[in-house]
Amino acid sequence: MSRSRRPRHQPRRAPARSRPRRGPETVLRGGPHEFAAALPEILGFPPRESLVLICLGGAGRPPRRMSLNLRVDLADPRHDRLLAAEVLSPVSRIAPLPAAALVVVVTEDPDDRVARIRTDPWRTLVPRPDAAGRPDVPDLPRRALVHACIEELSALGIETVDAVLVRADRWWSYPDVDPVTGAGPGEALDHEGSRLAGMAALRGTVVAADREAVVAQAWPRTPVTRHMETACRWADGEVGDLVDAGVAGPEIVDRCWAAVHDALAAHAPGSRAALTDDAAAAVGIALQLVPVRDRALTFVATAGDDESAAAQALWTDLNVRLPAGLAGVPALLLGYTAWLQGSGVLAVAALQRSHAVDPTPMAEMLLQLLAVNTPPDVLRELMIDPEDAEVA
Repeated sequence: MSRSRRPRHQPRRAPARSRPRRGPETVLRGGPHEFAAALPEILGFPPRESLVLICLGGAGRPPRRMSLNLRVDLADPRHDRLLAAEVLSPVSRIAPLPAAALVVVVTEDPDDRVARIRTDPWRTLVPRPDAAGRPDVPDLPRRALVHACIEELSALGIETVDAVLVRADRWWSYPDVDPVTGAGPGEALDHEGSRLAGMAALRGTVVAADREAVVAQAWPRTPVTRHMETACRWADGEVGDLVDAGVAGPEIVDRCWAAVHDALAAHAPGSRAALTDDAAAAVGIALQLVPVRDRALTFVATAGDDESAAAQALWTDLNVRLPAGLAGVPALLLGYTAWLQGSGVLAVAALQRSHAVDPTPMAEMLLQLLAVNTPPDVLRELMIDPEDAEVA
């Protein structure tokens, strides 16, 4: 399939707002138990054997608004300090730094049996006389890792609001473990009662079965329909006809962006509209124009929560339905949007697909930025003016 012809005198610079717009404040005022129950919605899949760091505040956000979440696989306990440093490295590059953080350990490991529970660095315990002579106290697993994370956070001046263990659909707070009697049975996770999970459901957040299922979202296996291939050829020809008719470049860009804007509205949270093949093809062809692609990047960079949800849903839809030759830009936009939403696994997978089907400097640049864990707000500021970012 031929790529759409680009207007000769098209404006490269997408109109940018002076500063990013923030959507309705989804301030996460829930307690640690609500964060623990909403981990699948926050990450996009249920984590297993993981260390999760949820940052609050920083980068212009209110102190109790989630600003960044990071997840890494648990390693051998011998490497706890290295793992803590790894997960805190991208946090140190956020300006201003987050105000606080929640540390979550997800593991099915049993309780550790210890002679005494190590005092948490954030509290001072008064020794109790009945604590003497207890050689076998049950303690939550991976406490040394939790302490290493808290020490790293403290060195950055970031408060630790809590440290939580999630295991067998229950949760425990590390600082609440009684140093004399040890770990108790924990409390059941309340998935239905979590306000955070409820907000994610309202935004249409899709939770995959596992990490592999998230990666599969970026690499569709369903073959493109013949009708879609025909619709793409028609849409490509229509843009070419506008060029041949002498329509000015800026007007073509505006017409193409109008198709993207309508498609975004159709994918807004709560909308029951669905794109026809013809409409999806028109958007796919429109996004091949560099100014339209850049305008989409700017839209995502300045979008509120509902707009971001609509954008991610649209890019996902197009990435699945369009022929590979046209899926590079939707996959790139999906990767960028997912990273801003905290879905690192999906972001990397989508950008890898974009680079595989349509290698571009923009896709390569974004992959490099994600490889060094560039904080979402730094990436957001870069893409307010995508042309300058790509040139740099």
